[in-house]
Amino acid sequence: MKKVARLESVRKGTPDATPVALPRPLEKVQQRTTELLARLLAGMLDGADDRLFDLAESAAEGERDRYFDAMRELRVKRAGLETGFRQALHNSFRALAVDHSGGVLGNHDIDIDSLALVNEDEVETGVAIDNMARKARGGCDEQLRIFNHRLEYLFEGRHEFGERRNPLEPRQVAECFRLCVDKLDLDIRSALIVLKLFERMVLAEIGLVVSEANQCLIDAGILPEIKAPPIRPVRGPAGRAYAPAAAHGPAGPATEGEAATEQNQMFGLLQELLSTLRPTGGAPHFAASAEAGHSAAAMPPVIPASLQGPGNIAVMHNNVPVVNGVPLAPGTQVAPVDSTDLVHLLNRLQRLESSLEAREQAAVPEEIDVRAELASLLETEHGSDSVHALEQADDDVINLVSMLFDFILDDQGLATEIKALIGRLQIPLLKVAISDKGFFSNDEHPARQLLNLLARAGAQWSPVQGTDDELYLSIEEAVFRILNDYDDDAALFGELLREFGDFFQRQVQHTERVEARIREVEEGRARAEAARAAVAAVLDQRLAGRALPGLAVRLLRQGWQQVLYLTCLREGEAGEAWARDVRVVDAVIWSVLPHREHEELKKLETLSPKLLNSLRQGLERISFDALEMREMLAGLQALHQQLLQGLDTAREVVAPEPAPAEAPAVAVAEAELLPEDHPQVRALRGMRTGQWVEFTEDGQAQRCRLAANLRHGSKLVFINRRGIKVCEHSAMTLAVALQQGSAKLVEDGALFDRALEAVIGDLRKRQGASQR
Repeated sequence: MKKVARLESVRKGTPDATPVALPRPLEKVQQRTTELLARLLAGMLDGADDRLFDLAESAAEGERDRYFDAMRELRVKRAGLETGFRQALHNSFRALAVDHSGGVLGNHDIDIDSLALVNEDEVETGVAIDNMARKARGGCDEQLRIFNHRLEYLFEGRHEFGERRNPLEPRQVAECFRLCVDKLDLDIRSALIVLKLFERMVLAEIGLVVSEANQCLIDAGILPEIKAPPIRPVRGPAGRAYAPAAAHGPAGPATEGEAATEQNQMFGLLQELLSTLRPTGGAPHFAASAEAGHSAAAMPPVIPASLQGPGNIAVMHNNVPVVNGVPLAPGTQVAPVDSTDLVHLLNRLQRLESSLEAREQAAVPEEIDVRAELASLLETEHGSDSVHALEQADDDVINLVSMLFDFILDDQGLATEIKALIGRLQIPLLKVAISDKGFFSNDEHPARQLLNLLARAGAQWSPVQGTDDELYLSIEEAVFRILNDYDDDAALFGELLREFGDFFQRQVQHTERVEARIREVEEGRARAEAARAAVAAVLDQRLAGRALPGLAVRLLRQGWQQVLYLTCLREGEAGEAWARDVRVVDAVIWSVLPHREHEELKKLETLSPKLLNSLRQGLERISFDALEMREMLAGLQALHQQLLQGLDTAREVVAPEPAPAEAPAVAVAEAELLPEDHPQVRALRGMRTGQWVEFTEDGQAQRCRLAANLRHGSKLVFINRRGIKVCEHSAMTLAVALQQGSAKLVEDGALFDRALEAVIGDLRKRQGASQR
């Protein structure tokens, strides 16, 4: 598993100090809330099979197995999961009695000697926990803050309780469950599915649990009169305190307030992570800020050279304009650029992007340096006498969107031409994010959904199809409609999402219909090949080396072989009809062997009419030639009569005729084969239809969709987007091709979501590295 350089403390267990008893009122809270949460978890597990099955039914074909795997694992390890969850909650409460503890997410100081590298799965799980906790907290924020205040009262103000100390905080509860999920045998995607299920069925009820906790403390006489939490200074992304702003107008509905809180929390989290891009600067910079009459401690650190912007673009930090981490000298002329002004400037850059010259160069992806473009535009219009200052939040949005598009342009799942088109959406999406900071937390935003859909469609396009292909032209049309028509009305994204979604759905449905027909043909062909092989194996085994009359051999090889074939096709080798028809073969062979014993002759006399009747019925079932059938059966009857009279019959030795082995779909040198139990070979045997794979031959790349997986990976049939069969592989040959680089699996999932996860993971890695 790939490692990343995010750091965390290895010591995550209970504190070294022996915990003392909890205050008696808190003991009751622990018992009541643990009981409630355990009951909610039990309810989740009771309904997990149905929920996961429903999710599997509506999921993409390649994801269904993950839901079924999660369903099995939860069912088998349910008892341990429930016990572990109760114990984790118990430990989280008990940790409160130790002065230096901090619950599951304790506030331990970082010790350089105790740091360890963590893998990418943990980063991804951490992002999921962040999102779960943020959403759950939005619905019970006030109740939690009241509970925190009562905890501080119980502990006589020795601790400040919050998200990292309160055991009933959604983040703490989610971490308790994650500790249990880590012990399950699940891959990262399945683990995230289980965490999502926990969010929907347990964390969604955390408000009820916190209310019960508050009621327990009220019953114990702990601040029973308090109706609202005390107001504290709000802390910004870098830990600075701000006084609460005055409300403007009447408060909106509770749901809108909760949504706004959630969006602000998400953007605040991203801003906090972005602070790692501005490491501490040197003393001269802070001296300059002191000369300017501002506190050096309040100034932002210096931005690294690789991230520094142009000299005529500043960022407002605590009302002080800062260029690349250095406060401007006193007397410098500063022109503020607010969000509205910035959007107007970006509109002009967008129009340049949609010009004819830009369209002609659309085949080459190009990174856009937004700050440099803005600086050039401002200098052209206003000269170089003044410095233009962006708001800190807008500067952070520019950073985030730039990082997102860096990921998109590096994505290996898209062809270069598609990346060039999607890359042109950087400025329009930057405008969306500046106007709506909730863009980063709202996965239902039409602009995000449109980008994901364009990327999913683009992942199915190959350069060999050419830029005059209908799919490419539709993606290009959507991109340039945004560039030409989008100013500030995000409704355009919803309109394009519907239009392009309808077009792409028709394309997908057509491909699926063609795929179904090809799969049916290939499966029929595979069944036919398997039936022929089974019939040949039965006859070869019984006829090999035997001296039998030529008539009997012809009857079995030319006539009864077809009966066996039809039976195997219809009912398979496990059916009673197959066993009955194979017994007829054995009976025919026995009936033409020399018999001398009286008992054998009596048996032949009884068997002969029954055998002839069975042969007639079987041959008539396959519409065998009537004249030839009568000749064969009459000849067999004559042979039986001769044997019953004690006469020898003319015989011939029949050599075995084994069925020809099926050649592999793609020849692979013996030295290149992987072990049969190689993980990639095993995984490819279970590859689901619909998976896209890019094959490269003679420098030409072509994207194909798996239309059929036959006999557990023995034959994988691939078609292109138009439904034309392109190639066949086996799990082994495809695994070899993947190892050699002549094939690669195409990821066609949600591009924006993957980019955002990658950016958050990268920022967390930087944050961990900065703490060393």
